Amino acid sequence: MNKYISFITSVLMVVFGANDLFSQNTIDGVKKEVPEAEVERQTRFLEAESFRMLGKNEKAVDAYKKFLYNNETFDAAWYGLARVYTDSKDYGNALAAIDKAIQYSPDNKWYYIHKADIYEKNGQTTFAADVYDQLLKKHPKTPEFLEQLAYLSILAENPKRGIKALEQLEEITGISEITASKKHLIYSAIGDNKKAANELRRLCDAYPTQVQYKRSLAKFYAEIGDAAAERKVWAEILAQDPDDAEAKLSALPAAPSAKGDAKLAAMLPLFKDAAVNIDAKLKELAPYFAILNPNAAPELVKGVLDLGNALETVHGDDPKSWSASGDLFYLLNRNDEALVRYKKCIELKPRVFSVWDNALTILDEQRKYPEMLTLAEKSTDAFPNQPKAYYWYAVAANNTGKPADAQTALEQAIFMCGNNNTLFVEVSDQLGVSLLAQNKPDEAIARYDKALAKGGDKSAALLEHYGDAWAAKGDRAKATEWWKKAKSIRSSAVLDKKLNN
Repeated sequence: MNKYISFITSVLMVVFGANDLFSQNTIDGVKKEVPEAEVERQTRFLEAESFRMLGKNEKAVDAYKKFLYNNETFDAAWYGLARVYTDSKDYGNALAAIDKAIQYSPDNKWYYIHKADIYEKNGQTTFAADVYDQLLKKHPKTPEFLEQLAYLSILAENPKRGIKALEQLEEITGISEITASKKHLIYSAIGDNKKAANELRRLCDAYPTQVQYKRSLAKFYAEIGDAAAERKVWAEILAQDPDDAEAKLSALPAAPSAKGDAKLAAMLPLFKDAAVNIDAKLKELAPYFAILNPNAAPELVKGVLDLGNALETVHGDDPKSWSASGDLFYLLNRNDEALVRYKKCIELKPRVFSVWDNALTILDEQRKYPEMLTLAEKSTDAFPNQPKAYYWYAVAANNTGKPADAQTALEQAIFMCGNNNTLFVEVSDQLGVSLLAQNKPDEAIARYDKALAKGGDKSAALLEHYGDAWAAKGDRAKATEWWKKAKSIRSSAVLDKKLNN
């Protein structure tokens, strides 16, 4: 408490002067007597203020209330009380207090700003915007108020009001990156792509030497699929800066050739340029994924693999480079090389599951189940809400003598499948396999029966295992019936052996 008394004393010394704390003050260099009642009043106010600044909210509220009991028109005390209630998230009382402050000092802009802040903190963004409307009637040329009105209007899902505020701001400041970019975002959000693009075009025209504004416009056209307009803007950039690598890349012909073409050769030096954004490179590489296959022309294969190698070299710390390069080898059925790249990508913690999915698919095809089990377990940690991760773990567990572990994973996955019937059938198939391995054919049959109604009757694997379940029950006739149905979809040496025996 001594520290607190010292704090109050030091504040009062500043306010009243150090020579006679309770009887005099220095005003304009002249010592004047101050009534003790006034000193007491100021002391009580400063006491409440100090409690607030020290974060002692309950004591501050009590002190402000005691002070205001005899000083109701003292607006600063109502403001202080409102701030304490706001800090305590008691927004109802905070609004009541700030309204009192405004009542007794209607021209103090800080009180209105705090009132808007209370509304915003309480999620009442429309009311917060209304407060800035009030402020702008008193201070119509204040850019900060117009910016805040636009911001709150967007939060309140009132884009027209936000645009109007930004237009008023432009009348004061002229077009700027702030006004144009915000109007662009509003128009984009409401689906008016023409006006959204126009805002970026206005910015480009207002600041013609700023290439980044044209770059933003080109990328927006790419997002909305207007390739002609996009290429026109990239051409403008090239005319302004012939060495702009990203513009060079984007200005290349759009359509790839299945036989390999000059575009691939032209892309290579740009792919080797670290200054060119990796996303721009992937955008140009994307069309080749659709035409790449094991029978593709050698010129095409060499061209795209050279681009993949350039991505690995220049962007080696970005998982997207290894993912893209891995996909190229995967499409060519060069799985060993694809797997190396997928593993590198996984080390860099990609944010998409497809890389894990492809890697686990390869390990399944190669029957490397111990390695698959380890990787699949990591995938469930990285993507705990991805049912396919649990499916792959179960496949590996079933093939490494851990059917009970597989069952646990699959029971979790089956509730995540939703309307994905294909995945539901795959999960159900492996669940049946795990139950059969635990000598539970009746439970396996029950699972298969549910899957048959959701497309399981078209899965050769599930039909074969359904037959296995009936065989485990000793019903050879039913087992043969389902094995034959499986064979009609896909034959195999294992299935032929079951039928012949």
